Amino acid sequence: MKISQQLIETLYGAPTSLKSIKRSTINWMVIYFCSGVLVFSLFIWTLLSHEITIKNLILDYFFPDSWHSISEQLVNFFYEKQTKTVLGNLILSGSLVVASVFLFPIKEKFSAAFEKDAKYPNGPSQEFPLSYQAVEETRLFLLYIAAQSVILWIGYYPYIWAKATAITLSYLFLFYSFSLDIISPTLQRHRITYAVILKALFNKPLLLILFGLIFSLPGLITSKIIFNFDTLTLIEVAGILFLVNLIFLTLAIPAGTHLASHLLPVMRTTPPVSAKTSRIGYTALAVILMTSLFLHGQLIRSLHHKSQLLKAEYAIDWSSIDYKLPSFSQLLGGQAFSQLSFDIEINNPTAYDIVIEQSQIQIEQNALTIATVDLNGFSVPSKESHKVTIQLDSNSNLGKINQLDNLTQGWRVDIYLQVWPGIPLILNVVN
Repeated sequence: MKISQQLIETLYGAPTSLKSIKRSTINWMVIYFCSGVLVFSLFIWTLLSHEITIKNLILDYFFPDSWHSISEQLVNFFYEKQTKTVLGNLILSGSLVVASVFLFPIKEKFSAAFEKDAKYPNGPSQEFPLSYQAVEETRLFLLYIAAQSVILWIGYYPYIWAKATAITLSYLFLFYSFSLDIISPTLQRHRITYAVILKALFNKPLLLILFGLIFSLPGLITSKIIFNFDTLTLIEVAGILFLVNLIFLTLAIPAGTHLASHLLPVMRTTPPVSAKTSRIGYTALAVILMTSLFLHGQLIRSLHHKSQLLKAEYAIDWSSIDYKLPSFSQLLGGQAFSQLSFDIEINNPTAYDIVIEQSQIQIEQNALTIATVDLNGFSVPSKESHKVTIQLDSNSNLGKINQLDNLTQGWRVDIYLQVWPGIPLILNVVN
């Protein structure tokens, strides 16, 4: 299929094929949509109504009791590190997985009914055995997990290039997975395996991206809007996006059937994937999954270890403040001090020693950054306190402290810890 044909079928043929829907197809469309509303509503209602119970069950299954108290910090870390775009695309892609798992038989009947009503010359259907379909869907699900874990890992890094890469990959994967999920049922009814589908569609990225973009665009727009409402929880956001996406999933199925019917001749002439290529692909998938599992496991362990710092109590010892007056030239420049020092007192009320590794402290006053200070590692024994002296000198932005009367006001101190090389955990200790 030439690029011009891909554009015509994707932008015009697929959307306008909805005009060919007849009564038998409408019946299955209504059944699919109502079943989807029921499944998604039940899914979201269960999460909202039993959020604490479900969270405790997950924590009990995966983590020891000592980890339960910092579960909120773990969730906040993963939530805050990702851009809202990546999270929105993750939810939209997740709705595809939920729909595929629970609505696959109905989607198959819906697509087959439209194929019959539209009289596409595809020949008789030859379904794969259910056991083979289960294996195929499992492989696709593992591919989804591997791709999303890579995107999330890149998104943890605070660099502009990392955020841009994660956002770009999340868009591409959303469009690709949307198209594959909608187009593949028709092709599989005619004995085209996922391996051949992936191989043939790999050479048609424009078709996949445009089709996925057209039918996921309303969900993307909704995502941009509702993430601005701070009163909505992540589960409520997911519920809204699930239901919006379901509407256009329902409309996309006949359009995807039309597109798949025009792709079927190409699929039938595509050579099967060689055994060597399959082995390489499955090996790569296994390596990505195991590496992602290892990395995320190590990240969670590191978070658990460093989150013990959240249990400590921090305060600035105002009686320890010491300063030197500026020179005449510094005074003319509006600088109130040439040197400034104070102690931060760290109290450990827990029954365990707290270890603070080598890190950095960022100091602000009235939302202005005064200095970033390297902090050597130390430990705070159980039920004891430790003082850290902060020295601010000519290398600090003391010129921003220009009023003596509010010297003890407006301070914020953050500790920057590395939970993984390049991935920081920021703990606010004084505010």
